Amino acid sequence: MALVSMGPMLKRAQAAGYGIAAFNMIDYNSARAIIEGAAAMKAPIIVQVSVKTIRHWGYKPIATWVRMLAETVEVPVALHLDHCSDGDVIRRCIDAGWTSVMFDGSSLPFAENKARSEDIYRLTEAAGVGLEAEIGAIGGVEDDKFVAEDSAILADYDECLEFVKNMPNLAVFAPAIGTAHGFYKGQPKIAYALLEKITAAVAIPIALHGGTGLSQEQFDRCIAGGCAKVNISTMHKHRFIEGFVAVRQDKPKLEEPLPFIIGQYDAMKKDVTDMIVAFGSAGKAAHAAGEDAER
Repeated sequence: MALVSMGPMLKRAQAAGYGIAAFNMIDYNSARAIIEGAAAMKAPIIVQVSVKTIRHWGYKPIATWVRMLAETVEVPVALHLDHCSDGDVIRRCIDAGWTSVMFDGSSLPFAENKARSEDIYRLTEAAGVGLEAEIGAIGGVEDDKFVAEDSAILADYDECLEFVKNMPNLAVFAPAIGTAHGFYKGQPKIAYALLEKITAAVAIPIALHGGTGLSQEQFDRCIAGGCAKVNISTMHKHRFIEGFVAVRQDKPKLEEPLPFIIGQYDAMKKDVTDMIVAFGSAGKAAHAAGEDAER
């Protein structure tokens, strides 16, 4: 089917208590593993792209890959720009066919983050594209941004309410709740009470950043608390590398490239299907697309 905006399907997911996986693609093979993995599980999916990945491959090639792959499957697929603070990159993604974007102003003072997020919100509303915005400081490394986990700052509840007040159609809201990008060095201290308090007051789906390394219990509690979008990046990148290495270790004299590409694909696809099961979105493609409500 055609690419979809993630906002409506995230609202349906949040209301029904399941999470939609958002995987950061690396290349065409990765995008194919994400989308075909979702199709095999009859699950909605979000294909995310980092700014550095866009700068490597280009706007139009990525949009073309994802759109063509989405048209071959019967599950809703959203193309999303991950953490971005550059308005020009956001505009170029919108022009190239992205169906949602993220403006990350979390490193800015609150008032500036709010003002710039609202500017981007007006742009995305006019373009019919979904927007994700962030508040607080999520630890770890994401793209070229580094925040020490012990320096991460939880979102302030009152600021959350003020932040989204003028953005009622925000596709997804990303308040920092104690998770971190990358692999955890210790046990994450997730602020479940804060998450539930925000969800009770804000009628916008919540994004869970830093999904790599969380336990099933942690996923379950976050999704039950309102996290409808669950981000996976680091784990997917490791599967990309491990799939290649496993073939080399098994067949050290192999010189044909395709088996390595297939090994990467299989490793990444299994990661996708495993996470879809963990988030409860298997078999939810029709529901996320709104088809159940129309029958």
